[in-house]
Amino acid sequence: MNPERFRTMISLVLTFGVAVSAALIGAGFLASLAVGWQGSLLGTAPGATVPTTDFSNLPARLASLEPLAVSQLGLLVLLATPVTRVAASVVGFALEGDRLYTAITLAVLAVLLVSILVLR
Repeated sequence: MNPERFRTMISLVLTFGVAVSAALIGAGFLASLAVGWQGSLLGTAPGATVPTTDFSNLPARLASLEPLAVSQLGLLVLLATPVTRVAASVVGFALEGDRLYTAITLAVLAVLLVSILVLR
């Protein structure tokens, strides 16, 4: 893989991740305006069922099309974008045959994944 194609691949990963995230957050915001906001950025609003920082049961809440759940999915996509970029870099360096940078990037990816799992 040539350097220009590598940069293009990384750029597409970042652009796609941010665009999907923005679309989901925007859709959740617009839906909350349409059906009424049931949360607060400071915690649970009066009458709200789930605090905005509670990501538990997200798949079920997405299936019921809760606006807050859609926005939370957008935040998760935004947080996953840099990790995906590092994973794409591992693939790119491996395809280039650059063992040193592949190993370094794998180490960075491992640190990211461990930090996500530990802070969970």
